[in-house]
Amino acid sequence: MESVIKWHTGEPKKAGTYIVTLENGLVFCDDYYCYMTLDGKVKLDWRIVDSSDILAWCPLSEIEPYKE
Repeated sequence: MESVIKWHTGEPKKAGTYIVTLENGLVFCDDYYCYMTLDGKVKLDWRIVDSSDILAWCPLSEIEPYKE
């Protein structure tokens, strides 16, 4: 079985778990999560990776699971 990854650029529009391609060529899995700042603003950001290091991303939900 084969699965094709459709890469996206820019910022995701919703929170979730994503596969990301980094500038250094590594592929990494990270969460894009929603939080509230101390001044009450709602923000979205990557949990582990700095957004400036991300070249492209793909939601895990777009990747088909393995089927025999």
